[in-house]
Amino acid sequence: MPKNDHYVIIGNGPAGNAAADTLRASDKLARISIISDEMFTFYYRHRLPEFLTGALDADALTVRPYTVYKDNNVRMRLGQCVERIDPADKTLYLKHMEKVHYTKLLIATGGRAFTPPHLAPFRDSLCFMTRYTDALQLKPRIQDAQSILILGGDLISLNVQQQLLKAKKTVYFALNPDSFWPLKLTPEMAARIQKSLEKKGVASCVAGDIQDIACKKNGKLEVTLDSKCAFTVDLVGCFMGLTPNIEFILGSGIDTERGVLVDDRLRTNFPDVYACGDCAQIYNPALKDYWVSVGWHNAELQGRTAALNILGDTKVIKPLKQGVLEVEGLKVNTSWWKKF
Repeated sequence: MPKNDHYVIIGNGPAGNAAADTLRASDKLARISIISDEMFTFYYRHRLPEFLTGALDADALTVRPYTVYKDNNVRMRLGQCVERIDPADKTLYLKHMEKVHYTKLLIATGGRAFTPPHLAPFRDSLCFMTRYTDALQLKPRIQDAQSILILGGDLISLNVQQQLLKAKKTVYFALNPDSFWPLKLTPEMAARIQKSLEKKGVASCVAGDIQDIACKKNGKLEVTLDSKCAFTVDLVGCFMGLTPNIEFILGSGIDTERGVLVDDRLRTNFPDVYACGDCAQIYNPALKDYWVSVGWHNAELQGRTAALNILGDTKVIKPLKQGVLEVEGLKVNTSWWKKF
């Protein structure tokens, strides 16, 4: 007799999709559901800056069309927000109070834009972009804006800056030291980055953090940095990394810290509940501590590994070397897990 399994995946990124593919390849009969609070199908997040400036249309973002899920008998539920989980009853509660029962659950919800506490008072004056919805809302404002100040220094901010320059925008850059963690942004490093960015067309690049933002009568924003520099611009973009999307888990009994705590088989403290990707903290027995790997490739690897273990395997995920990329002549760690 069939087991009538229902595998539910929360999250429609590379981890969730890799898991769904692996589950379907090994189990042709089980129900598989992907639940995402976004309305857009699986897409390339690293192409969002090009979509933001109009260099790409929405179709160019798509990894796979909706019809692929139908052909593979995977139910795709877009625009559905999970409010809470009852792991003891194996039930998800959606925003409109619909109950979804599962036999095995994978949490792969990724992250959202992170705002450091000291920038919280200015949040209403800042623009963020980590998801398609963010880019869709920001796109008309970018088209109308001529001058933009970018606060950050992470990889997304540099990609956005490049696309804004291609769109003939006036770009200012404020290097925020926290964006370069675990490296310390020394004056020498800042000078090298400033020179590199200004050579590429950035109007001005300085090191500093926001001290004040004042809205002028003409709609412009007057931004003062703690370095005493000031800019008058149309928009301020904040790119300070990500924080895990796990609010709906809190209170469920599933162990969390900054992310969902899992063992090296990606299992949580509840049987049949797994987590992977940017929202997961994975235990490393050798280090006796939890670690995080970010990036598309790592997410896919974790998704496949979690799916195999959901199916009864005992695959152990091994920590990869910390990702270090070249950013304007400097080697910067790609991890965004920092305690404030």
